[in-house]
Amino acid sequence: MAQDKAHWMKSAAEIAAEVRTGRLSASAVMDAVLARIADVDGRVNAYATVDPDQARRGAAAVDEAVARGEDPGPLAGVPFSVKDLVETAGMETAFGSHVFAGNVPDKDAVAVARLRQAGAILIGKTNTPEFGIKALTNNPRHGYTRNPWDLERSPGGSSGGATAAVAAGMGPLGMTTDGAGSSRIPAAVCGVLGLKPTLGRVANETAIELFSTFVNLGLATRTVADMAAGLTAMSGPDDGDPWSIGHAPAVFAVPENPYRALKGLKVLVFRRMGNRLVDHGVEALLDARLAFLKAEGAEISEGPDDFDWSKASQLTAMRAYQRARLGWLLEAHEDVIDPVLTAALKEAAHQDLAAVQAAPGQRSGLFRRVQALFEPHDVLVTPTVSAPPPHFRHTQDDPITINNELAGPLRANWYGYTGTFNHTGHPAMSIPMGYTQDGLPAGMQVVGRWFDEQRLIDIAAACEARHPWVDEWPTL
Repeated sequence: MAQDKAHWMKSAAEIAAEVRTGRLSASAVMDAVLARIADVDGRVNAYATVDPDQARRGAAAVDEAVARGEDPGPLAGVPFSVKDLVETAGMETAFGSHVFAGNVPDKDAVAVARLRQAGAILIGKTNTPEFGIKALTNNPRHGYTRNPWDLERSPGGSSGGATAAVAAGMGPLGMTTDGAGSSRIPAAVCGVLGLKPTLGRVANETAIELFSTFVNLGLATRTVADMAAGLTAMSGPDDGDPWSIGHAPAVFAVPENPYRALKGLKVLVFRRMGNRLVDHGVEALLDARLAFLKAEGAEISEGPDDFDWSKASQLTAMRAYQRARLGWLLEAHEDVIDPVLTAALKEAAHQDLAAVQAAPGQRSGLFRRVQALFEPHDVLVTPTVSAPPPHFRHTQDDPITINNELAGPLRANWYGYTGTFNHTGHPAMSIPMGYTQDGLPAGMQVVGRWFDEQRLIDIAAACEARHPWVDEWPTL
C-alpha cells in the first residue's frame, strides 16, 4: 500500500493525494527526500545545488494552506528538481559552469513557476554537462554524475542529473531540457520515463533562438501518472514563446483501460537510424515490447534502415546555435570550460557557410518526410539508445563498443535515435522496457504526431501495467 512506503519512495500522485487530504504532511515528505539525498547523493552526484531551507519553507507553506482548508494545488507537497540550465528564482542557475557561478535569477522560467503554482516544491538544481553540450553528464565544476544502477556507468545526458535523481528516489519529478535527446537518453539508461513534448507544448520563453529553436523543456518521472500530472501543470501558452501562443493548456491522464489504446495502433519501427549495430540485449528487449504491443492488437511494420534523417544538417544547426550563443567563451574563459565545449565551439567557428545557410531548408524537408510517415502510422518506435551506457569517464569523442565490436563515435552509434525529433518538433517519450543481462535498464522511444502526448502516455500506461517497473529500485 502507498502509505506503507518510505516517503521518499512515493510517487508524486501518491504524495499529492495524501498531502491534500491531510493524511501526510508536506514537511514529512520533504524531510524524507532531503534525508535520501544526504544518504545517497554523495555516490550519485545528481544535484549541483540543494537548498534545504528553501525546500522546508515551501513544504511548511503547503501544510499551512491545508490547515486553513485551502487547496494547495494538484501537486501539493511534491518535491521537484530543475536541471541547472533552467532559471529558478532565488536559486543559482549556473549552467554547469564556473563562468556563471553565483548567478541567481530574480524570476522563474514559466514552466518552473507553473509547477510551483500547482503546489510542487523546488528542492534544488540537478547536474548537467556544461551548457548541455553532450550526452554524458559531467562538468569541470561539479564533476561526474553516476548511474544509480551501476555507479561505474554514466547516466547519459544531458539531463543525467535530473534523471538519476528521480531513479534513485531523490524527488519524484525532475524538470529536464532536451535539445538532441537529453530527456530521453538518460531516462532509458536510468530506467525511468523521459519526455520531450511537442515544440510549443511547454513554453520555453528563455530560449536564445525563439523561432528556430529545437530545445524543449521536459520531464523525468518514475510513473506514468506522475508524467501526466507534471505535463498538465507545465503545459500551456505564454506570450514569450511564439510556438506556444494559441495552444490552450491541456489535461493529461492515465486511461482507465490503457490496453484499449493498443488495439489497432499502427506502429512503424526503426531499429537503426544511421547506426550499424544494436546491442543484442537491447534488441531482445525491444522485440519483447513489440510482441506485447502486437498481442494487444497493435499492427507492427518495419521501417527502412536507409531513411534520410538529415543527420549532417542537424549537427550543422546545433553547432551554429552553440557558436552564436557561446562563442564568446573561447576568448574569455577557455581555461575553465569543458574541453568538449571548447572543441565544439572551435568546430562551429569553421563551419561551411553554405552548409549553415542550407540547414533551415533541410530541416523543413526532414519535417515533411517524417510527417509523411504518420499518414499511415500512429507512432514511430525505436530503441532510445543502441546499447547500455558507457563508463562514467567515457568521453564524447571515445568510440563505443557494441556486441564486442568497435561501433564508432558515440554520437552516431549510441544516441543517434533522438535528435531528429527535436528538429521536426514531434513529441517523443522513452519508456522503460526492462533490463539487459548485466542488470542495466534500457528504453523504447515512442514518437507521436504533434500534440499527441496523450497517446504516448496511453502506450506508456499499458507498458507500466503489464511490465511494472515502478517498484524496482537501484541498490545504493
